[in-house]
Amino acid sequence: MVRHFPINDQSLLPAHFGFWPGNSTTPGEVSNRVFSPKIPVVCRKLHSKQPFGMFKGENAMNYAFSTFLIEAIIIIFFIKVVSIALRPFRQPRIVSEIIGGMMIGPSMFGGIRNFNYYLFPPIANYICANIGLMGFFYFLFLTAAKTDVGAIGKAPRKHKYIAAIGVIVPIICVGSVGMAMRDQMDENLQKPSSIGGVVFALSFTSFPVIYTVLRDMNLLNSEVGKFAMSVALLGDMAGVYVIVIFEAMTHADVGGAYSVFWFLVSVVIFAAFMLLVVRRAFDWIVSQTPEGTLVNQNYIVMILMGVLASCFLTDMFGLSIAVGPIWLGLLVPHGPPLGSTLAVRSETFIYEFLMPFTYALVGQGTNIHFLRDETWRNQLSPLFYMTVVGFITKFLSTAFAALFFKVPARESITLGLMMNLRGQMDLLVYLHWIDKRIVGFPGYTVMVLHTVVVTAVTTPLINFFYDPTRPYRSSKHRTIQHTPQNTEMGLVLAVSDHETLSGLITFLDFAYPTKSSPLSIFAVQLVELAGRATPLFIDHEQRKEEEEEEYEEEEEEPERKQSGRIDQVQSAFKLYEEKRNECVTLRSYTAHAPKRLMYQDICELALGKKTAFILLPYQKERLEDAAPTELRDSGMLSVNADVLEHTPCSVCIYFDKGRLKNAVVRLSMDLQHSTNSIRMRQETYRFVVLFLGGADNREALHLADRMSTNPDVTLTVIRFLSYNHEGEDEREKKLDDGVVTWFWVKNESNERVSYKEVVVKNGAETLAAIQAMNVNDYDLWITGRREGINPKILEGLSTWSEDHQLGVIGDTVAASVFASEGSVLVVQQQVRNQKGGDGFLNGKFDYKRFLSPWSHSHN
Repeated sequence: MVRHFPINDQSLLPAHFGFWPGNSTTPGEVSNRVFSPKIPVVCRKLHSKQPFGMFKGENAMNYAFSTFLIEAIIIIFFIKVVSIALRPFRQPRIVSEIIGGMMIGPSMFGGIRNFNYYLFPPIANYICANIGLMGFFYFLFLTAAKTDVGAIGKAPRKHKYIAAIGVIVPIICVGSVGMAMRDQMDENLQKPSSIGGVVFALSFTSFPVIYTVLRDMNLLNSEVGKFAMSVALLGDMAGVYVIVIFEAMTHADVGGAYSVFWFLVSVVIFAAFMLLVVRRAFDWIVSQTPEGTLVNQNYIVMILMGVLASCFLTDMFGLSIAVGPIWLGLLVPHGPPLGSTLAVRSETFIYEFLMPFTYALVGQGTNIHFLRDETWRNQLSPLFYMTVVGFITKFLSTAFAALFFKVPARESITLGLMMNLRGQMDLLVYLHWIDKRIVGFPGYTVMVLHTVVVTAVTTPLINFFYDPTRPYRSSKHRTIQHTPQNTEMGLVLAVSDHETLSGLITFLDFAYPTKSSPLSIFAVQLVELAGRATPLFIDHEQRKEEEEEEYEEEEEEPERKQSGRIDQVQSAFKLYEEKRNECVTLRSYTAHAPKRLMYQDICELALGKKTAFILLPYQKERLEDAAPTELRDSGMLSVNADVLEHTPCSVCIYFDKGRLKNAVVRLSMDLQHSTNSIRMRQETYRFVVLFLGGADNREALHLADRMSTNPDVTLTVIRFLSYNHEGEDEREKKLDDGVVTWFWVKNESNERVSYKEVVVKNGAETLAAIQAMNVNDYDLWITGRREGINPKILEGLSTWSEDHQLGVIGDTVAASVFASEGSVLVVQQQVRNQKGGDGFLNGKFDYKRFLSPWSHSHN
């Protein structure tokens, strides 16, 4: 099969080296035959493979490969420039990439004769077009490899109904419009197969499109984002069969029933080969990969070569050439080790190098100059009205179906908008229409512009209607201070590795849970989303109960496919629960999510379980024993900051310096080898509270009060007051006095608790006072983060603070220059209902947030 993409409705044949049949040329020349009387035949000399140079009179643009290199630079440059320019307008990457591709097409610079002649001649365009097609195929393969097909069976029933309604209604409405306007269509579009192809393309929403756009919008882990991907995935699975039906219809138009029969036989043979041979090969590769390691590079290369082989086979059988990589990707076991290794090894090269050529291919066929009155009347008006009807009916049917199933109005509107998003899969379908002569370049231009306009308008509207952080704001008290004494207190413990978990477990022991004041811990393990598209939140206790109820063979859970380090986290959770089962209940979870969205799982869990606080490890910026440029855990640094900003309850950040943990180990060893356990039991640990006033410090004092019941802890509270009451807020001062008085009255008879006051004039005296305390060799420093602190006490210190997650005082104590080996605990009290509303539906739309740069959309 010879595949060619005519540009501007002129049929171009691939360039031939040597002779044209029946028309000899000089040996060593390249001829490009263009069947158009308006454009002359261009002959280019084929240079020998020798070094050239401008000083020897050579022109680099005479070489096809040199021209290709400059084309690559121009294409990527234009796309990046447009991407940066559109970032403040909250546009996803797909919009800027299509516009960047159009810039080199006939709609803009491609319409300049010299630009095309010197920079984009046909001999080099042939290379770009084929690389662009390869970019499409690898993009579809990689996205399909991340897709969890098993999620279809687990999808709620209402998702299936909404997906069905959101497809069937547009099919009926768009099909009716198409048949009513059939007389106004050209002869190629009048065919039933052509109208059916357009109808199905406008009615289905592709999962790869939803996934990539929501990823750019940081909505993958949101409630409505998960809803949209589930609905789109259900539609996509139906779309796989629709593609086969559509191709069978096109074969029937050309070859009749005989052609359709052999086409279906080929499809069945190809599908059987993929299921029986390829799938087992993938399973064998996974079984040969040691736990916690990446798949062997040779297997990855063979799989990537298999993408090209699948494209060849499906094209040879008459299927859409994109079906091969999609089917192959769906058979890849998503997640580690195979899916994640494919993503790690190839994702950057595909997205950043191959895909720009894809958008250049799209842009070169898009020509807005075709949109003239005569083409509108003869070709474009039926197609345009079908797209408009498709958008409206899909939005209304999806939104009303969601409302019928009691989805909130805001989420229903957002879901309807998401189901109209268009992207890469749709562009490939439009190119396929040109190949099948369903539409010409005017119709193709209309569909590409439809993709750009719909996606560009829809994405800001989605941000306008839906704020994923809105549900986390609570008007109820979710704090340590407002949790009654001698009652169970809930907390969310979030960790990403075993190293940070050990320090947090030590801290929980010193928090001293008892039978009268137990702890209810919801421990969530954070795992970066790799090799799968849909975020996954696993409740291990619920999954275990479901397996026991169904009496099914226990399946290997996704986290067991991770590294041994992650297994240690789950084991540590279980061991701690068994050790403290009398006064601690622990329920473990695993959250697979992109790093920049992990805070959503943490906040949702805290909100749903009504916990008093969230306990997080301090994320160090750099390894102490590594190169200055090496990050400890790149991407995890923003998790704490996002949780602090959007939390529905209080937050505690624990900076573990190892001292408490080592002391506990030493004590346990001494107790095992000592006969005088009573004497050893008298060893105590020194904790100090730096009370500077404000809500955060009041929360810290209440937490320290719970720790004071531990017989192994001595607690010192240092209250800082400003000289002559300068800078004090009367309301905050009264609240501070009340809490301090309550604390002192309660612990007045406790010999292990002491209280002191320090009067300071500015931040320098505050720092000097804290440094003077360091001689007491405290094991743990406790302080509030920042809310409500008298600015006079911190005067001059804020300019030296570099880490905002610890606050000014916490950062000062944790700094290496402070020379303290004690760990640091920083507390932030819940900020209740700070935003006061959630958008224009409540009459409180925040225009500043709407116009702010979309800084995270291109990460």
